[in-house]
Formats: sequence, C-alpha cells, structure tokens
Amino acid sequence: MMLYSRQLPASEKLDKSYRSPALHIVDPPTNYTGPRTPTWCLITALLVLSIPRSNNILGDELVSTSRELSRIEAGARIVDEQAGHWNRVVLLARPRISSGDVDSLPAAIRDSVSDFVLTIMASVEQTTDPSTGNPRFLLADVGVGYSTEIDGELKSVTVADAAKVGLKLGLFTRMMLTENEKKLTTAKLTARTSTLAIIDAPAIVLRGSVHQEYLMRHFVWVEPRTGRTAALVWLIKRDDAGGYEVEADEPPRWAPAGLREDRAIHVDGKQFNMLGIPNEKAFAIENLPPGKPIPWTDDAQAVADLEHYDSDSLHRISTALNNMLRAAIER
Repeated sequence: MMLYSRQLPASEKLDKSYRSPALHIVDPPTNYTGPRTPTWCLITALLVLSIPRSNNILGDELVSTSRELSRIEAGARIVDEQAGHWNRVVLLARPRISSGDVDSLPAAIRDSVSDFVLTIMASVEQTTDPSTGNPRFLLADVGVGYSTEIDGELKSVTVADAAKVGLKLGLFTRMMLTENEKKLTTAKLTARTSTLAIIDAPAIVLRGSVHQEYLMRHFVWVEPRTGRTAALVWLIKRDDAGGYEVEADEPPRWAPAGLREDRAIHVDGKQFNMLGIPNEKAFAIENLPPGKPIPWTDDAQAVADLEHYDSDSLHRISTALNNMLRAAIER
C-alpha cells in the first residue's frame, strides 16, 4: 500500500519567485510566563502573520484545496534537519492513559498506548529571493504518521514496513498501530499556500464527563526569512444544522512547531461492549495541545470555521488571526 509520495499534484507547484513575505517572527510577549525549557510542553518562540495592507498577497498563492494529508514514509527520522524532505517538526503527541475508567483496559493495552507518537511534519524548502539574493523559505507540504523509538532515535513507522525499519510488533502493538493508521485517513489538508496550511482532523474531546466529537483545526505557517514555523490550534463543532461552528468557549492555542505534547487520554467504560471491545468514543483527549491561549476576536471567529477556503477567505482569516495575535502581544 502506497502511504506517501513526494510527487505532489501539478496544481500544487509553488511559485518560488514570490517576493512579498507573508509571515514574520516576533519575540514572545514580555508578560508570557509559560514554560521555556525543552519539556513536553515546550514554548520557545511565537510567530505572527504579517499581511501588507496594500496587497492581497495570498490572491495568487492558493496551491491546494482539500485533500488527504501526505503520509510520512516508514524509517524517516523525526528531526529538524534541512537536508531531509520532512525537515520541520510541527507536533509530536505521545498519548497516555490518564483518567476515567482506566481499569476497563487490559494492562497490556495501557502499556502499549504510549509506544506510538502522533507525528505531524512539514517539508520546508529553501530558495533565494531574486530581488535581494537572501534565503527564502517555502512550505512545500505537510505530512502525518506515527513514530516510535528505534535504535535510540525517533523514526516514522508503519505496520507494513515495521520489520524493514527494525521494529518488532507484538500482538497489541500491531493492533494499536493498525487502528492508528486507519484514523490517519480522516486527517485532511483543507487549504495550503506557499507559506501556510490548514489541517483538519476529527477528535474526541473530554468536556465535563462526556466524550464529544469535534474537528481539530491546525493553522500552520512558516516564516519566509528564517524557516521557523508555528501553529494555532482550535476546536470546531457541528451546529444544529450540521454546519461548522467554532467552539467559542475554548480559545485557540498558540505554539511553535516542534511542540512535544503529553497527550492525556480519558477512558469511558460505558463505550465498551459486552466483550470489552471499545467503540470510537471510548477514548478522548483531555485538552488541546499545550500553548498560549489566545482570546477569539469577532473577525477571526467569523472565518475560523469555514469548511472550504479560497484565496479571498484565506486572506481574510490570515489578516484576522494576525490582528488577534497582535492584540494578545500588546496585552
């Protein structure tokens, strides 16, 4: 089964001559007191989108609409390394059974849950700005997969190619990875330009004591002058008419790429059948990935839950998020 191809569709070729930087890096706000050391909750820098008022910079840049996310090939090293194709870590989320009906799970399954890390990587290309001769970085693609420690380093792995990369799968770890790979097919690249991507993935999230269905939206961008990346993550729910609606009570999280998440999982024993087999709502993440909560603005919230984006709506959401982040910095 082909999980990954480096040949993107012809419609997704990037315009490497594009000159107007869409995104710029800024220092963290001086009143930010979050963690700054390399832990599972790493927050080291914040980025902000900079949209020139006089020019719709995204108008000619939409290179992809909705499609399945690319898969990270088995054996790929999960590191920030410019020489590799997947060379920027966006998110590493290691699940951990944390709360709820923990005793509903056999010990072997509980012990296997943390073996595989949900991995989102970006492919960032370095080119040269023809007007200045300075380096310029482009977001070529975003990929997803699962990784685990092999020979002392984190590598991407699949069931089909586990043996080839030196991983021996036991009964429970094989079952776990198989189910994880099935869920990867539900993650979609909703829109992408040469500097940003919007990624959507279904998620079961704990709210009170109930496991609720959401869409987790990741807005990922690259700073063209440095190649550094960051992300905003928020939740979207279905309204009574079946449309998308931002979860207004849950502010988006602002975090850099390379985020290591200790993903706490809640277990609902009522979602297991008589044979002890869990359904899709048996496990829920307890919270969004760690990061700085950013209060919604009306303008950002109005365009944060669109099901589809075109060049105009991408410019609107980028401008709105830019203003929202600026407001957070100035507080």
